[in-house]
Amino acid sequence: MARDPWARERLDPLRHKAAHGLLREHLARYRLAAELLGGRVLDAGCGTGYGTAILAAAPGIREAVGVDRDARAVAHARRTYAGPGVEFLRLDLLDPRARAIGLFDGIACLEVLEHLTDPERLLETLDLCLAPGGLLLVSTPLGRGRAAPTNQPGHAFQLRREEFTTMLAPRFRARLFGQKGEAVELWRPGGRYFLMLALCRSRGDRPPARGAR
Repeated sequence: MARDPWARERLDPLRHKAAHGLLREHLARYRLAAELLGGRVLDAGCGTGYGTAILAAAPGIREAVGVDRDARAVAHARRTYAGPGVEFLRLDLLDPRARAIGLFDGIACLEVLEHLTDPERLLETLDLCLAPGGLLLVSTPLGRGRAAPTNQPGHAFQLRREEFTTMLAPRFRARLFGQKGEAVELWRPGGRYFLMLALCRSRGDRPPARGAR
């Protein structure tokens, strides 16, 4: 494993052992996204890019675009995982100009919301970038709530289940899943999950953009 603190925090199969528990959990989520999504797919918050490459290799995905606002992550992704059907862009999806990347049949947004103080802005962009009939797979850790402090590096919060579904409800119809270890299953009471995933379709009757009159 690299000694660089940035590299330690940015998971990558080339840097971390296959037995690395956190990496295995991340890989399980990307494998699920590869099964559920198809067509032109956006990896929103792609990090080092290994997940975008997993998506691009799926039979039903013709193009995968990885986007991250971290210049170093995008540079690493381009060096390491670029290839046919895979593109990496440095882009801040909270910037309204980011919508110029066009529409996607599928979007994966895995472990991004909890890093933002205003995650609703990101969900607004993802909704507007989702093609009619498209699917969004979004995940975030299960925690004590948006108002509770968290000691996880870089996390602004960790949502409760009710907060997560309420956050999604204005824009999406969502089916909720839970993850424990590498296993992902439909949400069931008492499941003792550490992470929530939602498979979403846009409601179509989108609420007004923030700041619109």
